Amino acid sequence: MRITKHNICEVIDNYLKEQKIRYSISEQDSKGCLYELFISSTEGNIQVEYNFDDDNDDLVYMQLFTTVDYKGNSIYHAYWDSEEGSDSVEGEIDNLIDAIKRVNQAISKISAKIDQIKDICEEYAVEFDEFITLNYDFDE
Repeated sequence: MRITKHNICEVIDNYLKEQKIRYSISEQDSKGCLYELFISSTEGNIQVEYNFDDDNDDLVYMQLFTTVDYKGNSIYHAYWDSEEGSDSVEGEIDNLIDAIKRVNQAISKISAKIDQIKDICEEYAVEFDEFITLNYDFDE
């Protein structure tokens, strides 16, 4: 199936539902939309860009990324467009989901290590914050 601005949202919606991924769509207008995927504690996003104002422009662009801190930095970031279309939309979404799952696994292991460090600091009456600065809230 050729991906166009007229069917991209349906393709994404159907695939996310098939994969049983919870999501919401925000900022939808004639230029695109933003999907927010809810997979554990790491936020995944699919930013879709198209131009409904130009009947001759049928191209679709997507950015797929994970947001991991309050500054909006991402660990995973990929681009896709309907002109190149080397990988399927579904394949790109799978890559994003896999990246989110890997990040969540890493966060879980890091969180456990941080808890161990906090216990050591408490045992020796040392302030944890004097040794380590965290850029992620592991207590979510």
